[in-house]
Amino acid sequence: MPRRKKKGNYFNFILIALAIMVGGYIALDFYLNVYRHPQKSEPVSETAITPSVQKQELSVKKEEAAPESKNGFALRTYRDDRYGFEFQYPVFSGNDPQCPVLAKTDDGLSVGIFSFIVSDRQGAFEEFVVRQLEGMEIDGRTELTVGGKPAVRADYQTAGMGWSGSSVFIDDGKKFIEFGLLANESGERCGNSDDYEDRVYQSVISTLKFTN
Repeated sequence: MPRRKKKGNYFNFILIALAIMVGGYIALDFYLNVYRHPQKSEPVSETAITPSVQKQELSVKKEEAAPESKNGFALRTYRDDRYGFEFQYPVFSGNDPQCPVLAKTDDGLSVGIFSFIVSDRQGAFEEFVVRQLEGMEIDGRTELTVGGKPAVRADYQTAGMGWSGSSVFIDDGKKFIEFGLLANESGERCGNSDDYEDRVYQSVISTLKFTN
């Protein structure tokens, strides 16, 4: 008896053929349009963005005190309307009870062993200088200008004790002024400095101004 062919074999064959054809078409299309000809990337140009609101520079009002220095001191301005002058002197920014405080006196002021004295203008200026240094051993004398006024600086030692002192004398046309370090064994220690009064002295020499 002859064998009969199953009708389903032709149908399966047709499906396989169609699947191969579709897969081949997809593969060919991918090769021709994607793999072989990759898309070109367009160069991107950077566009400067201008902010709608521009930052305004802030004008900072400077204070009289100078910026704090590395050693913990800042400059403070002292103004004395009694005699018409001002100057800057260092102040320790920390808490140290050993630091001397600026104190007004009847004829000037003092900061530890630093003193500032204003005297009536009587006689010649040179006579005033000699009178103030009477009994002292002069180590050196220098002519200089302080606050736009002619001045004399004298370094001295006290007789017997041998303590050192230094003073600046000024004739401002109205008064005689003397300021400096009083002859003393040692000054006050302030903060991390053992020459605080000398710092005050040098600061007054360089910053003294007459206001009237």
